[in-house]
Amino acid sequence: MKRRQSAQAMIEFLIIIPVLILLIFGAAQIAFIYSAKNGLNYATFQAARIGAMNNALYTDMRRGLIRGMYPMFSQIDDPNARMTHTSSEVDNFVMITRISPNMEAFDQFAEEVEALGTEAIPNDNLMFRSPAQGPVSIQDANLLKIRVQYCMRLIVPMAEKLLSSASAFNTKRTQTSFNEAARRNPDYQAICGRRNGFIITSEATVRMQSAAVHDSHFCGTNQRMFCP
Repeated sequence: MKRRQSAQAMIEFLIIIPVLILLIFGAAQIAFIYSAKNGLNYATFQAARIGAMNNALYTDMRRGLIRGMYPMFSQIDDPNARMTHTSSEVDNFVMITRISPNMEAFDQFAEEVEALGTEAIPNDNLMFRSPAQGPVSIQDANLLKIRVQYCMRLIVPMAEKLLSSASAFNTKRTQTSFNEAARRNPDYQAICGRRNGFIITSEATVRMQSAAVHDSHFCGTNQRMFCP
């Protein structure tokens, strides 16, 4: 009987050790994701704030994202290399969705603004303008709400494949939900097409401080900003 049970502890250890290692590695990767999410929250607010002051244009929101995400790569000692890396991450692995104002708001309220040389949603005298809804009021159309999705690199072995697969599955499930706005979101491949990553998402809403312009150059043609 003793001879039969002599290796029992070793067998149990060999069965449990892969699960234990996966849990440890997973906990380490989740800590990195949590840190990146905090950084993205700050960067998203920076993007929305600068965008609100500059006609909701992608180039200015990109500038805010780079400014906000710059501290996330503090492990790179050279400031110039860190800036180059941050710009590359924003240009290749970030998708901005301009939730508000949407195309219906532009169709309803946009008018020619001579100073801009294009149509824009007026931003002046909002308290005296009609609050009529159709489908939104002009006051609501002057709220800039953006969603930023960032495909962060997963660096912890084993957890990398598991979490990237989970992120791809979750994005696909969201797209097939009954929520129209979610279904029209960019898919996992559009954001993480060049790496096995995990999509983290942040949103920010600020009041427009300038007339919102529909940035047609970056909405769709270059796939940098998604404009439902």
